[in-house]
Amino acid sequence: MPKHEIGALRFLQDHPEYDGRGVKICIFDTGVDPGAAGLQVTTDGKPKIIDIIDCTGSGDVDTSRVEKADADGCIAGASGRKLRLNPAWKNPTGEWRVGCKHVYGLVSRGLVSRLKEERKRKWEETQRGAIAEAVAALAKFDKDTPASKLGADPEAKKERAELEGRVAALKDLAKSYEDPGPLIDAVVWHDGAAWRAALDTSALHPAGSGAGALADFAPLTNYADEHKYGTFSELDSCNFVLNIQDAGRTLSVVVDCGAHGTHVAGITAAHFPDDPGSNGIAPGAQIISCKIGDTRLGSMETGTGVVRGLIAARQHGAHLINMSYGEPTTTPNAGRFIELATELVRKHSVIFVASAGNAGPALTTVGAPGGTSSALFGVGAYVSPQLAAAGHSVLEAPAEGLQYNWSSRGPTSDGHAGVAFSAPGGAIAPVPQWTQQRRQLMNGTSMSSPNACGGIALLLSGLLATGGAVAPHRLRRALENTATPLGGGAPDAVLTYGRGLIQIDGAWEYLMNDGVPSAATSPTAAGPWYEVEATCAEGRGPRGRGIYIREPHESAKPQSYRVSVTPKLNEDAATSARLDVEDRLVLEATVPWVSCPPALMVHSAGRSFDVLVDPSRLPPGLHYGEVVAHEVEARGRGPLFRLPVTLIKPLTVPLAATAYGAGGAATASVNGNGSSPNVGTVALGPLSFTPGSEFRAFVAVPPGATWAEMTLRAGAYDTPKLFLLRGTQLRPDSSYRQHELRTQVTLSGGSEYNNAWEVVGGSTLELTLAQFWTSAGASQLETVELSFYGVELAAEGGSGSRPGTDLALDGAELARKVLVSAPAWSRATRVKAEAKLTHLNIPLRPSESSLEPLTAARDALTEGRVVYRLLLTYKTSVAEAGKYKPCLPLINHQIYDSPLESQLLLVSDGATRQLLSTQDAGPESVSLKKGAEVVLRLALRHDSQEVLDKMRALPLVLKRVLDGSGVSVPVYGNRRDAILAAGGGGGSPAGDMLLRAGDVAPLWLGPLPEDRLPKDATPGRLLTGTLTLGQLKRGGGAAPHKFRISYLVPPAASASSGSGGANGNGGAKDDAAAVEKTPEEKLSEAVRDAQIKLLKDLKLSDAAQAALYDKLLAELTSAHPGHLPLLTEHLKKLDGREAAVRNTAAGLAAVVAAADAVIGAVDAGALAAFYGVKGGDDTPEYRRVKKDMDERKAALVDGLARKAAALMEAEELLQQQQEKAPAAPPAEAKTEAVPAAESAEAHADEAAAVEPAAAAVAAAVPEAPEVKPAPAPDAVAVCMQELRKWVDTASEAPHLLLHAKVEARAKRYAAALKALDKLLISDDKAATGAAARRDISDMKAKLYAALGWGHWEAQEKDLQAVRFPKDLPPM
Repeated sequence: MPKHEIGALRFLQDHPEYDGRGVKICIFDTGVDPGAAGLQVTTDGKPKIIDIIDCTGSGDVDTSRVEKADADGCIAGASGRKLRLNPAWKNPTGEWRVGCKHVYGLVSRGLVSRLKEERKRKWEETQRGAIAEAVAALAKFDKDTPASKLGADPEAKKERAELEGRVAALKDLAKSYEDPGPLIDAVVWHDGAAWRAALDTSALHPAGSGAGALADFAPLTNYADEHKYGTFSELDSCNFVLNIQDAGRTLSVVVDCGAHGTHVAGITAAHFPDDPGSNGIAPGAQIISCKIGDTRLGSMETGTGVVRGLIAARQHGAHLINMSYGEPTTTPNAGRFIELATELVRKHSVIFVASAGNAGPALTTVGAPGGTSSALFGVGAYVSPQLAAAGHSVLEAPAEGLQYNWSSRGPTSDGHAGVAFSAPGGAIAPVPQWTQQRRQLMNGTSMSSPNACGGIALLLSGLLATGGAVAPHRLRRALENTATPLGGGAPDAVLTYGRGLIQIDGAWEYLMNDGVPSAATSPTAAGPWYEVEATCAEGRGPRGRGIYIREPHESAKPQSYRVSVTPKLNEDAATSARLDVEDRLVLEATVPWVSCPPALMVHSAGRSFDVLVDPSRLPPGLHYGEVVAHEVEARGRGPLFRLPVTLIKPLTVPLAATAYGAGGAATASVNGNGSSPNVGTVALGPLSFTPGSEFRAFVAVPPGATWAEMTLRAGAYDTPKLFLLRGTQLRPDSSYRQHELRTQVTLSGGSEYNNAWEVVGGSTLELTLAQFWTSAGASQLETVELSFYGVELAAEGGSGSRPGTDLALDGAELARKVLVSAPAWSRATRVKAEAKLTHLNIPLRPSESSLEPLTAARDALTEGRVVYRLLLTYKTSVAEAGKYKPCLPLINHQIYDSPLESQLLLVSDGATRQLLSTQDAGPESVSLKKGAEVVLRLALRHDSQEVLDKMRALPLVLKRVLDGSGVSVPVYGNRRDAILAAGGGGGSPAGDMLLRAGDVAPLWLGPLPEDRLPKDATPGRLLTGTLTLGQLKRGGGAAPHKFRISYLVPPAASASSGSGGANGNGGAKDDAAAVEKTPEEKLSEAVRDAQIKLLKDLKLSDAAQAALYDKLLAELTSAHPGHLPLLTEHLKKLDGREAAVRNTAAGLAAVVAAADAVIGAVDAGALAAFYGVKGGDDTPEYRRVKKDMDERKAALVDGLARKAAALMEAEELLQQQQEKAPAAPPAEAKTEAVPAAESAEAHADEAAAVEPAAAAVAAAVPEAPEVKPAPAPDAVAVCMQELRKWVDTASEAPHLLLHAKVEARAKRYAAALKALDKLLISDDKAATGAAARRDISDMKAKLYAALGWGHWEAQEKDLQAVRFPKDLPPM
């Protein structure tokens, strides 16, 4: 544990009692393991962890359902299991609240992976046994069955195929093995004094062991009240705490979502009574664990999590917050979270320490919130020689300490220094027990932040003990003014290290002599802090907290800035304190190219002064300076404030080859003819490196350049070296990540490396190269060459579009002309146009919205402010299978810089309610099947009801990734070819072309043939994609720069616009060819069809409507005997009745009778004759006959399928009745053997009573030719035999479920499983509905049980809990 580097050991030697005692630290992280080593007690015997909170809600369990215990002392759990209660538990109300949760949704992904491996290992033992049994059964059959019998006996063939199928099924199933994880039940109750909760974790233990039963659980209450925790099982060794909220309606199961948080807490404050050398920095401090990493998002932080963390810090009276989290930001020092965090710091004097980020070594890579927020202390990561040798065990420890290469650098995009100071960024510290180790080495600014935080806790411990004023700005001033400067005189020293390596003992001395009275406890006694803001005098650009001159036009001439300085005190500061603010300051510029006034008198209202920055005499490269303000009478205390000034003067390269030598001088040779191979090229080598050394160069990308190509050639050295490569540009309202090359490469001596990336012309590019600090030995890059190329694009015509780089193609305009050009400075560039549409945008509006206040304590802001939640529900069904990404373009990719408190999106299956995806600020793709119903629920939070109310209609865009490589948009070289293509004449596509400097060439995008459009690309929808033009100079292939294109789908062509058919006369003659009918016949048919439609709409569950149904059916049957649509409608009606009526002997017999009526109405012989010959000429008459025959075939198939299904269900029903009935006397044995068909016939009279019209329907059907069956026929087999004459039930999706049931009936279970698996991957409606999918799953579980495959049966039932939840997951 690195303590010596920051002076913590020296401080503790002088002040052992100031070891963090009395200090409360909030750890905003992945959560802290309550059982971790070193995190049990403080040095003075207090509980180390005050509270453990899940701020994200990822561990919430809905326990709103109330159960009462039965006579046996059992309740029904939310999982469906029967749970036995412990009789010793007190529950005066008798109300037991129940819920359930999957363990894999609670624990970290790392633990999930380990549990899956352990569980699969045990599962594989059972699987191997099952395969062995199946193989043995097949071998026995082959041994016992002669080949002659196998060839002659069809049943023997089927039996062998089944046995073979079982072996194959087990092997195939293993490939699709999926472990959904154990499901735990939760029970919450009030014991008369407090809320209590217990878990049933039996699913985590071996089946039948009895371990983990609910009754054996030691009940827990909120962790803050009793400081008790539980462990799921010995297998996982994962500790958890329980917090009961919302009067028992929500149980929060708090489990860390990663080892990171425990490690951070250990660095900050671990205490090992028996091993003081392993202690954290402040072993006497107490911590509050605020889990901000959401388990559902793999530990990604959420806006809800961080805001609830701030609320918890205030509620617990925390003195310090450590946050080792962060993200890139588009706007520094802005956003809802930043506002609330600043409020906590400024109004409540909570010191907020955070990591600066791990995105270095390029400049302006500090992350939010730590490196971008004025109120927070952003900490960089430093590695000392001792830490490198002992902690990292490197081969070659650095002679001097240095910054880790990945540590983020300042300044922020608005000029703030970014890094406040640095601390050791590595440590061996405690980790959770589930990792199966006590301690672990980790490194990052995630480790430097808690190191600094622990050091600050030591200072606070001393101040609290002595009654000193605790004010964040006072501590900042002490730390910054006493830090050990690092980096020497390098221009990037402050941007890398901040003020240097903090020194706790030195900071304490500073505090004892900073002029603040030692007994003054009010933060106001520490005086004001200063807000500094600079604005360019010319009015260009936004206001900044510093001066940042980066772009070529900014450094081309002197710049004048107006700087305002405003002293700030707490809001409750007295007027007298504000009157006392009268600072006489000396202003000094630390560099000669910055000028400022010599003095400034500042009052509480603030003052302004001018600063002049003159870069005219500076060489290319990075330059850094400051304007510092000292108190006239207390210069020894260091500056009261600093104005950072960062100036980058880039190399200019238009029409030039520039060499950047080792000495830093730049030379340029102008070449005006554009033919030199060095045009647009910068040569930066040779460069020498040692471990950890960095090189950065800044280049003004030529106007019109769109990509850069880099070549590195390594010199002669022995061992491979790891290099970090960064190419960074900054654009307004964008984070550095959006315009950055970020990669690493290992180079052997003499090797070459090439890379290319997109650039923005006219903007400064920072190229950073660093030999990784652990990569031992010196190295040299002989060649570092950067070349720029460009292809520009302008659109012309259509829809009033203006020239630009984003092309909107309107399908109704057919084609769009674009002009492709090469910059006037460039060398000849090869162009090959390729346009592809890769995504389909499906816009959605909310179908439901609700706005509610959040009144729970965890959402309670100060001063009575209320957080509101807007819940928007979007519903849709997708027409095509694929990957869909739900996007909210305006608010996505924002966390800390968002004006909203948070956004959370849950994607669920609209039919089964299965949770498919949980998303926050970053959209992710979700795989959906064709026809899938989807429910997307979006939660937005803010404390302004008005803001959220205006977002009730917020659109959401569902972006589908098109199949394959997308849809190619034709590109033509001239209008003539585009017109010919539109007319079907086959215009010639544009080929490759060579553009010289300044050349302009036209291209035509489109027309896009409508048959290439995706089926779900309906008119008005938008397709998006890219257009690539330039080709790489080195290596070939398309350049990385892509122009974005979009395509608006035009209205669909009308049917009359087509050729209509082979006769060229459209579809008109088909109608003419139909048999001419009289008006009376037409009227009769119209009335008949209307009555049939009415039959369809009538509800047989209603007595009056049922009577009308019977009356109409009888009349229609009498008037239109054998009318197939009537018979099929009646069959569907009976087959679709409610289960209480249909699933009876009479109801099923009625279905069979109705099916027979349909079957009898179809002349199967005529059908066979029609389909048995080759189709005739495609004439209207043939099409009319074929349509009629297709309808009759469909009716026959439907009738046979429904009859077979009903017969099997009747058979099952009879079997169930026989099983329930008492044993019959021997004389009645014959009755038990009646086949299902005879059973159905035996209920004919009863069916007629249930359906009075059924008999009339059957009587009105012409009699089919009588076929005398064999004695006691298998009605199901006969029906299926007839059905299979028309369809392949084993392969056609609509009949797979029936086929599976028939195979299962014949005990061919493997064949049944095969059919069900085929059905599940199909798009048939039989596999898309929730009930259908659940039925299929239930059937699979029964088949597994029948096969004796208990492990697969158990897995199927476990999967059901995931795939078919009772409710949508809580938000």
